[in-house]
Amino acid sequence: MTNMSNPPSDYLALAENFSLLPDGDERLRFLIDLGRQLPPLEESEQNEENLVRGCVSSVWLLCEKKVSDTGGTAVETLQFRGQSDALIVTGIVSIVLSRFSGLSPEEVISVETDSILEGFDLQNHLSTGRQNGLAAMVERIRQFAVRALVPEDSACGSE
Repeated sequence: MTNMSNPPSDYLALAENFSLLPDGDERLRFLIDLGRQLPPLEESEQNEENLVRGCVSSVWLLCEKKVSDTGGTAVETLQFRGQSDALIVTGIVSIVLSRFSGLSPEEVISVETDSILEGFDLQNHLSTGRQNGLAAMVERIRQFAVRALVPEDSACGSE
């Protein structure tokens, strides 16, 4: 099982690249670039059902189950997509998605909320509203994971 001591490689690469940047404007530009690189959602996906409650900016999250066969054993993972109406927040969404995408539902549930931005040193730079939004995103992702454990729910709860 993946845990904080073994996060996905995409997440680790982002954290390492971010840590090499000086504080301030360079880090903000990095977040904006991450936001620009995130594949946009279709307009039809930016709807009330996919909207995350509790975020200052509008944030939409979607989840899909992926099942792969590894030597005769079916392995189920979750893939997340998301976007915000604010570029910096979309950069934060990108970090969050990189932390959770590719994990099993059980692994998603086990990730500690406080550790999500651990390698990015952003906690002290986020307003209370943004911190609440981050917690709301993580809670929504956990809800998707819990729903993914129900066999008939192929979309993790985003239908």
